[in-house]
Amino acid sequence: MFIKKSLVIGVTISTTLLLSACSNSNHQLTSAGSHVQFIDTKPAASCQLLGKAEGRRSSFFSGLKTHSELIRDAATELMNNAAAMGGNVIYNAQDASMKYISDIAPTDAIMVGEVYRCK
Repeated sequence: MFIKKSLVIGVTISTTLLLSACSNSNHQLTSAGSHVQFIDTKPAASCQLLGKAEGRRSSFFSGLKTHSELIRDAATELMNNAAAMGGNVIYNAQDASMKYISDIAPTDAIMVGEVYRCK
């Protein structure tokens, strides 16, 4: 009986650590992403529109994070994606997630914005 309990506890701890590692690894700001800025005024005419980008943070593997924490992770992914496109400015960023299906079921956090390259 003791061995069974130990095995269950060991598997539970291992699974928790694995899911934790998976959930945090893709939501770190990259070196290029750290040079991307959010702006709320239309970029200058000299800036080039590169397209739209999205950042997403799944609520499934996030543990007990609030929507605010999830949207911060989605914003980080949006900045990384904008940098990968060659952009350095995100304009008109919006929270495009549905927030909650019900009071107890948060949905994925989604952040979208227009990516520009400004000199």
